[in-house]
Amino acid sequence: MGRESRRKGWGEPVRRNRRDRKVDSEALRASAGRGGKSPTGTVTASDRNRRRSPTRTNGAGRGAHTGRPRGGGARRARGDDRFVLYVEGPRDREILETWAKRVEPAIARLIEERTVILGGRRPARALEDFRKRGGEASGWRGLVVLDRDHHDEAEGGDSAPEDLAAEPGLELFVWGLRHIESYLLVPSAIRRLTAGLEGAEQADALLARELAGDRPLHAKRFLGAGGSLSEALGMDLRAGEIARAMRAEELHADVRALLSRIGVLSGVSMPQPEVVIRRS
Repeated sequence: MGRESRRKGWGEPVRRNRRDRKVDSEALRASAGRGGKSPTGTVTASDRNRRRSPTRTNGAGRGAHTGRPRGGGARRARGDDRFVLYVEGPRDREILETWAKRVEPAIARLIEERTVILGGRRPARALEDFRKRGGEASGWRGLVVLDRDHHDEAEGGDSAPEDLAAEPGLELFVWGLRHIESYLLVPSAIRRLTAGLEGAEQADALLARELAGDRPLHAKRFLGAGGSLSEALGMDLRAGEIARAMRAEELHADVRALLSRIGVLSGVSMPQPEVVIRRS
């Protein structure tokens, strides 16, 4: 469980305000003056890229490419404040929020404000928290998002994910691929993130070879610290960095399906593609 979730408790939505984000951006800017080290002392791709070419920033200190995406104007239905999203860890929330910004900012804000961190694959905790809120009888709707790995096994005597199916108002979403990190294995996005870095070509070739293999790639190990991709680059890539490098058209169908379901349950309407009718 992350530091933030320990402070707030697994059963409470973890909220981040503007001051927190400002402190984070100031820490990153200050890190450039310490030889490109991140606040934790780890050299990351964003640190290297920041030193190599200055990035235009907005008033919040964030890169211009991370500004408000297109697709605003979503309507919030009455009662959407009684929606809660359950995810395994803080990184899951960060990745989902970043992806949502590519599609609908209102859903991104919802993920930021209404997420409960379970601290691992613990569906029973989601069930307990949902019932404490009053459940469907009190107007609540919830969605539990779990990785597929060990789908049929429960951690520490926890209930199986299927137990959630019988709870009114609470839905379960299990990723079609092994982990949420599996959806970050997008060569074009990783190529943009690592452009100009030593080992970038080697990392690109390695990713292409692994994706073409017969066995499903274990994304957490491949992308994690000490993984094959980190060794090729000589540095670690953070999952959040890769998610921010992705474009809307690079989002997997599973990702779009989850974001759409969050929109339905929370009362946030997703933007619809424009239809142009030409009369002859």
